[in-house]
Amino acid sequence: MTTFKRRFNWRSFISLYMTFSGIIIAVSGVILYIAPAGRIANWTSIPILGLEKFQWQALHTNFTFILLIATGFHIYFNWKSLMAYLKTRIHQKIQIRLELWASSIITLVLFGLILIEVPPFTTVLNFGESVKDSWATQHNEPPVPHAEDLTIEELAQTVNKQVSNLMSNLAANGIDANKNQIIKEVAERYGTTPSTLYELMRLQKNNSGNSNMQGKGYGRMTLQEICSRLQIDTDQALQRLKETGIFAQEYESIKNLATDNNMRPNDLVNIITGVGQSQLLK
Repeated sequence: MTTFKRRFNWRSFISLYMTFSGIIIAVSGVILYIAPAGRIANWTSIPILGLEKFQWQALHTNFTFILLIATGFHIYFNWKSLMAYLKTRIHQKIQIRLELWASSIITLVLFGLILIEVPPFTTVLNFGESVKDSWATQHNEPPVPHAEDLTIEELAQTVNKQVSNLMSNLAANGIDANKNQIIKEVAERYGTTPSTLYELMRLQKNNSGNSNMQGKGYGRMTLQEICSRLQIDTDQALQRLKETGIFAQEYESIKNLATDNNMRPNDLVNIITGVGQSQLLK
């Protein structure tokens, strides 16, 4: 019995790849259209379809550039067919002349109207901006734009706080940092967000070792409610608890969960925020 080894068809591969890339670019473009503004997305964690805004931006940008390269290969593999098509049309005295002129004129008109900001094109942009701003709340709005790129000392000066107090609060909550470190870098090191780190800067520990977070009534809240208030992904919180040997449900109250594990509610909150997790894993 004779068998034939099928050769890899690069033309089909490029065509299929361009289709898949186009879908990813289209989806990521829509996501970025409605995603929160950069000042909010960089300050806190608001995943959309499981990915952060910077991840959607990376997908959109890189797949766009790769699509341009794939387009070049697509033209290369179909060069003969393209030339034959053009020669046929030229031989037929360009029967598509009317369609060519119509599409060209409409493209140029749309190009100009968008640049001079004429409705309804401005309406599309304004609607997108309103959707982006709708993500803003009292809890996820940074004290100043791009606060995550400031050092702890610069942030203290911006919000008129003593840097020594912020550093003391961080140390009391298990955060090892110095005043010259950038906010987002410290947050990344502890697996949390700049907004949560800023919250910890303003939280003190009393003499009994309990954080003022306990005074916020977290014991009466469910895990999901706490994650919503602190702008932490619920799945990430559950994973942090699991890594320390605590298995929880998102609708379980922190008070009951703490009692079942012989802990205090504020200790669980520290694990959820990533502050106490590293210490327990040592």
